[in-house]
Amino acid sequence: MTRERAAQKRDRLAATLVHCNDFLRGSLLQRTTFHSSGCLKCVRGEGHPQWVLNVNYPGAKTRQLSLRPEQVPQVRKALQRYRQAKETLEAISELNQYLLRLDRDESKEGKA
Repeated sequence: MTRERAAQKRDRLAATLVHCNDFLRGSLLQRTTFHSSGCLKCVRGEGHPQWVLNVNYPGAKTRQLSLRPEQVPQVRKALQRYRQAKETLEAISELNQYLLRLDRDESKEGKA
């Protein structure tokens, strides 16, 4: 791949990241919660299903955010956008490393 082609590819990838305001990092989980007493559903063993956005942080900290059922499609899309953006950033990083190697190799050739 030429320098120009690598730079063009990197710039095209970077242009796809312009709408970064609707990302979510984490996992979407469905949990069942049970009341300790007084709830007939829980006594029958059914419990209460709920959706949770689970986000891990450094230091083994975890945050869980309960969601309303109507929020689940929006959260799924935002999680997917985050994963796609992360893949795009990785691809941009790889192209930038390639360009750095080209610069390094050209510098060596110029000195030789």
